[in-house]
Amino acid sequence: MKAILIDPSKTPAISELEIPESLESGDALALATIQELLGGYFESHQIGNGDSVLVNEDWNLQKSPQFKGRFKIGIHTFGGRGLIVGNSGGNARTPLLKASQLVTIISKS
Repeated sequence: MKAILIDPSKTPAISELEIPESLESGDALALATIQELLGGYFESHQIGNGDSVLVNEDWNLQKSPQFKGRFKIGIHTFGGRGLIVGNSGGNARTPLLKASQLVTIISKS
């Protein structure tokens, strides 16, 4: 499925990628892929258009280099990487251009 990766420590910070389908059904491969991208257990936050941003639930406790940077969507600030996905396990509805307008990179380190 199509998703949008937010990685404030990289340039460009926002990119499209494909992840395994079946997130909604709890597919182990999809969950493992997302956990690897986000560095562990993740939580979901609605972004208002039928999509969600998935972020590491313990980002502020991590010391690993993969948790560099912070970003903001609306009034919410997140650390490390984020992944925009469709709410029902499908493709993200948010196009890459729109994501780059929704996301504000606060810091790269």
